[in-house]
Amino acid sequence: MSFRTVRPNPKSFFLLSILLLLVFTSCKKNVLFIEGREVSTQNLVTPKFGIDPNTLFAESKKIMISTDSIDSSKVGLEIYKKGGNTIDVAVASSFAVSVTRPSSTGIGGGGFLVYHHAKSGKSYAFDFRERAPSLANRNMYKGRPKEESLLGYKSVGVPGMVAGLIQIHKKFGKLPLKEVLAPAIRLAEHGFIVYPDLSEAIQESEQDMSPGMKKIFIPGGKIPEPGEVLVQKDLAKTLKIISETGDKDFYTGAIAKALAEEVSANGGAIHFADLKNYKVKEEKPLEITYRNYNIRTMFPPSSGVHLFTMLKMLETKELHSMFDFSQSDYYHFLAEVMRRGYSDRAVLGGDPGYTKIPVETLVSSEYAKEKISDFNPTKSTPSSTYLDRLNLKAESHETTHISVVDAEGNAVSTTHSINYRFGAAVVLEGYGFVLNDTMDDFSRSPGEPNVYGLIGAEANSIQPGKTPLSSMSPTIVLKNGETFLVTGAPGGSYIVNAVLQSILFTLDLNLTLYESVARGRIHHQFFPDALSIEGPATDTATFNQLKAKKHEVRLGNNMAKLFCVKRENGTLYGAADPRGDGIPVGE
Repeated sequence: MSFRTVRPNPKSFFLLSILLLLVFTSCKKNVLFIEGREVSTQNLVTPKFGIDPNTLFAESKKIMISTDSIDSSKVGLEIYKKGGNTIDVAVASSFAVSVTRPSSTGIGGGGFLVYHHAKSGKSYAFDFRERAPSLANRNMYKGRPKEESLLGYKSVGVPGMVAGLIQIHKKFGKLPLKEVLAPAIRLAEHGFIVYPDLSEAIQESEQDMSPGMKKIFIPGGKIPEPGEVLVQKDLAKTLKIISETGDKDFYTGAIAKALAEEVSANGGAIHFADLKNYKVKEEKPLEITYRNYNIRTMFPPSSGVHLFTMLKMLETKELHSMFDFSQSDYYHFLAEVMRRGYSDRAVLGGDPGYTKIPVETLVSSEYAKEKISDFNPTKSTPSSTYLDRLNLKAESHETTHISVVDAEGNAVSTTHSINYRFGAAVVLEGYGFVLNDTMDDFSRSPGEPNVYGLIGAEANSIQPGKTPLSSMSPTIVLKNGETFLVTGAPGGSYIVNAVLQSILFTLDLNLTLYESVARGRIHHQFFPDALSIEGPATDTATFNQLKAKKHEVRLGNNMAKLFCVKRENGTLYGAADPRGDGIPVGE
């Protein structure tokens, strides 16, 4: 027998190499490389058209900022490079996003902020949400058209954004206020690039907008297309005044006078004294231990207390093993926890200055065990089991969130809003900022049945000076006493469950940070009595098993968008939700 040596043909070898490369690439196209791991995209939400998923997660050593606005995230980094601390970064990013996401937030709105100071180990929580005017009352919308609490001057609450951000900066900031606000002024004066969501929001709100608002957002009668530049000269003027006078002019000067006169002249309830008497509320954040992690969040009327009740219920089971063994069992248990947590929110949610909220009970392990004691592993529990006097408000998804962490572990989690898309759909003439419609966040008229035939909760009724119930739940997680995770989201009633799942995905299931924001989620909010599931969250078999457990399962997109930062082993990881428009940036 003889053997013949076969020499490879160079051309054939080259073609074979190309073929192997293509095969390898096709195998890897559904894989991302994150935090040193290969991550499958199978269960992740696909980013919006044209967005590279690799831009939605980042690593750094010194600072990390994640926001729902590319410009806002870049502004945060700009301020850090000028010597700013985490508060400077968060405040600058907040004013910047007020310019670039006018349909979601703005200086005519309000919000919550949780700040952790690494060296002292202390955390601080600030409520600068809108308040009901002094002339407001529980029956002011009784028998009135729904539009009065949604659109126009009668829907406007006393704004708190400027007071909150300025007072927080005064207490903890490092750079001069003028320097911190300069990028936001630049974005308003010279403009920013319109993105698809903003163009769409303007189109959807066009019919509701006041004439003064149309001049700004529909210049020349033409809705700006994505890629065009939107300029807001009046807003730039207002931001310059704030940079020079802090919150003084906004609450006791010319801006306050103009705002009070315009709102009251058009049937609204705000008067000069409401602005003059506005007070930011500062308290210790709520705090629990969950599986050896220390978690801190906003006090009521934030829904953070109900987030904690749900975590305490979830702590009664080993979730990682359950998830690995049976995803249908995991999602069934999680849905039942959500149902019970949101039932508390519906009955008890409100301003603790006006209604009794048993916070210590709600965050206790004993209460959680009792709350989940009737859990049936084989069957869902009808929400009607927990019917009582309820607050079942439909909350706007138009909110925004910012997370910031530096190398030392100083951290900020802040969520703010003007409520519905473009708020009240009016701007303060000559000053260019959108006014909120936050009065609709209250139980509109306790005693009147809502669309479900249920009675609005007295806990969230309108009273002078009161703050409405909110789903906004900015949260910070500590590990061994140091900042580990900063999380939060916009998204109306979806917020609490999104923040909850970001914590579970990171702490219990050990997913990467980007997976924790991008993975398909479930949502149950008590009423309507339905379990909403995003397509990527599960497979057909799990879907059918949940239906067999008598859940009314609905496929649908999750409306919350998470913007998170994780600090681990000396590295800062940032992630922006693929459902949104922002990016994380760091150095």
